[in-house]
Amino acid sequence: MVLALTFGPAPLGPGTGQASDPEPVVAGPDTPVVLVILDELPTATLLKADETIDARRFPNIARLASGSTWYRDNASAGDSTAWAVPPILTGNHSNDETLPTNAVQPDNIFNLLGPGRRVHAMEEVTELCSKKYCPDGHQGEATEEVLSSEFVKSKFEVPDMPPIFKWIDSMPAGKRTLSMLHLPLPHQPQRFLPGGQTYPGGPLGFTIPKINGWTISDAGISLVQQRHILQTAYTDRLVGRIMKKIRTNGDWDRSLVIFTADHGYSFDTRFDRRDLGRGNVAATVNPPLFIKYPGQTEAHVSRKSTQGVDLLPTIAEVLGVGNLHETDGIPISQVPENREMVVDKDLMVRTTIRTAQIRSQRPDLIKASIRRFGDGGLWSLGPKNGLIGTTPGRARKLADARVKIDFPERLRNFRPGTGVVPSLVSGELIRIAANEILAVAVNGRITGTTRTFKYEGAMRFGSMVPPSAFRRGANKVAVYLVGSGNSLRRIR
Repeated sequence: MVLALTFGPAPLGPGTGQASDPEPVVAGPDTPVVLVILDELPTATLLKADETIDARRFPNIARLASGSTWYRDNASAGDSTAWAVPPILTGNHSNDETLPTNAVQPDNIFNLLGPGRRVHAMEEVTELCSKKYCPDGHQGEATEEVLSSEFVKSKFEVPDMPPIFKWIDSMPAGKRTLSMLHLPLPHQPQRFLPGGQTYPGGPLGFTIPKINGWTISDAGISLVQQRHILQTAYTDRLVGRIMKKIRTNGDWDRSLVIFTADHGYSFDTRFDRRDLGRGNVAATVNPPLFIKYPGQTEAHVSRKSTQGVDLLPTIAEVLGVGNLHETDGIPISQVPENREMVVDKDLMVRTTIRTAQIRSQRPDLIKASIRRFGDGGLWSLGPKNGLIGTTPGRARKLADARVKIDFPERLRNFRPGTGVVPSLVSGELIRIAANEILAVAVNGRITGTTRTFKYEGAMRFGSMVPPSAFRRGANKVAVYLVGSGNSLRRIR
């Protein structure tokens, strides 16, 4: 049984006229196809206040947008990977009782385009590509699972980058190729830095398994969002690597190239992190969608109400495929503005949304991010970013207050070149109130500012430190309470 919920329409935002879209093109069956699905990325993460891509933080995605069609108001078909990724690959909605396998969902992109094509696919948590087309896939890894949510969870792991690099570097060139990658980034756990280094986690788990609601304050969520932004910057780096490989293959101009994500994420204490509700539509189900059509060179920003289920019908239209199975989605060339769209949720619940809700909510998401971090670069995110890069001098010590740094051994013997950096500096505070602003200095220079929050009965803090701040061997960390006029008092 599917339960239906309806979220009422929101008023249209400013500038509702439809932007000019490229005319529908039929490039033919030989067209190379590249489909990359990112994971857990809300469009708002990528945007500046004017709702354009932040090219300073995400230069490769901005470069992608400069020569493709950006469907800025795109919607997920589901609010979780288990029922958001399969619709991209099948054109049909899915739910928790529909396993993401070829046996259960044979009407998919691989069986449609596989005959006569070289298929180069990497599915991390689904098994829609059969051994016929993906002999080196991971089929049969979750045979005990009967629910798609448990199926996906049983297969999910922290990304192992060497196989992903290998997939990128071995993308086939030439006509009649299908390259498909589900890249499980910037999905948590957050472990990657923009330059590709990794950093160890800490005691700040923040969320309880099987509970979608936040268990910390706005200050704690800010640290989670900062780490998400940094991991998205690493994802941007991988997007650039894929684009470079397509160009190196000589296929960029003639290819149909699609970059999207399965769903988003909410960084608001008022709403669930992942579970779609009336107030978090733009956060949870507005993932990015960029399509570079064959021969396209100019940028377009479309206001069409696209959805994940529309991608396979669009691919079929561009390739001139005449034997497409029946789908819930339609070719993007036929998609109207602000249509009503079905989104699947947990517990077999189905909701409807409209693009107007995404447009009306997204500006507030961007404003909240700017309030937390400012609008600067990746390593100036924080409530007092003007302090970053300065030296604290001989700040007066704060009486009675104490700080205990987590895992201090990570800072005592840092070895450059290993690819692992202790960038997450966190700790426990004594006699410091919640929501106070702190400055963290590494080796005598302030590297970040953050706010205090209560977590598991203790007052905590966390700050992200750029790799360049660390030196070989021992590193010294100092924590300061920031007062009026940016005055500093050291916490011992």
